[in-house]
Parts: sequence; C-alpha cells; structure tokens
Amino acid sequence: MRFQDALESARLTLRALVLAIVVLFISNLGLIAALSHMQSKVKIYVPPQIPASGVTMTAGEVPDSTVYSFAYWAWQSINYWPKNGATDYAKAIQNFTPYLTPSFETMLMQDANSRYSTGEIQDRIRTMTGIDGAQFQDADVKPLGHGAWLVHLDMRLTERMNTDGSVVKDTEISYVIKVVEYNVDQQQNRYGLALAGFGSDPQRIKTFT
Repeated sequence: MRFQDALESARLTLRALVLAIVVLFISNLGLIAALSHMQSKVKIYVPPQIPASGVTMTAGEVPDSTVYSFAYWAWQSINYWPKNGATDYAKAIQNFTPYLTPSFETMLMQDANSRYSTGEIQDRIRTMTGIDGAQFQDADVKPLGHGAWLVHLDMRLTERMNTDGSVVKDTEISYVIKVVEYNVDQQQNRYGLALAGFGSDPQRIKTFT
C-alpha cells in the first residue's frame, strides 16, 4: 500500500513538473514575441546648445531649439541660388523634397514656375542669412501640439545679378513657418521634421534696395 501511495505521489509530482515546463515554455514564447516587436533604436533629439547645467531629454521629444534650427537651415538652403535662380530655385526645392510636406512643395514649385515664366529670377543669385544679432529665443517657437510648431524667423534676403553682381533686392523679412513631425525614411530625412507652409504671410521689416 505504501508503495502504491509513493508511486501515485511521484506521478502527481511528475505531472506538476510537466505542467510547469509547459507554462514556462509558453511564457518564453510570449517574451520572445514581445521582444521582437520592441524598437531596436530610440531617437533622441539633442539640442544644438546644451547649457552648463545640463539637459533632461525624453526619447522622441523634439526640443524647441531643434525645431528652430531645422526651420532655419531648411528655409535658408531653399533660398540659396548660387548661379541662376531660373534653375537653382526649382532644384533647391527638389533637393529638399524629403524635408517638405507635399502641399508645401507644390506651393513652392508653383511660385518657382511663376517667377520663371515672368523672367523675374533669370540670372539672379540669392542668399538668405539671419538678421544681425538674431538667435533662438523661446518665443520664436510656438508648439501647436500633435507634433506641430510655428517658427518665427527674421531673415535678410539679398539678390544680385550674376552678370555684374549688382544688388537688385536687399530686404529684411519676418517669416512664420509651420514645422511638423514627418515620418519618412531616416536616410532621406535625419530630422524627422518637415516644413509644412507659412503660418502667416511673410512681413517685410526693412528694405535696403
């Protein structure tokens, strides 16, 4: 009798062990599946200037200073015509397609085609720089929520004729540009941001020529 009791106890123990092994196996499968869906990379936006006191960053959070520097760089680059605006303007827009929303790209291309058809930008060289003393201020970036911002840029736009270097336009302009988070291939757009249009009509601050 004692032998049968011991045998039955061993069978119960074996069943419990088999059940535990099955549960552990299923749990491991679940963990493997969960790990396979986890991000292998985490995007961290580092501000252009880090104060001596340091900075606290959250994965995926875009600092206002990064939004400002992106808008400044992209808008300045689009408005750089080194040889001839008749060809350089459209080329700059095309080069920056990954950094523009489709609607804003269309708007800029329409502007480029319109200026080309009237001969306005033929032989024009254009440069755009920040107004002297202009630098990022907290008030320059207005968060709109849901991955969108309005960025205020004060820029000086200068146009010269390529043939003789004469200045035909020299003016300071205040721009309000909308920036949005843009989910595209990181190899094409390292910022994950795009210019989405004007928040308001550009305003002329001062005209030199």
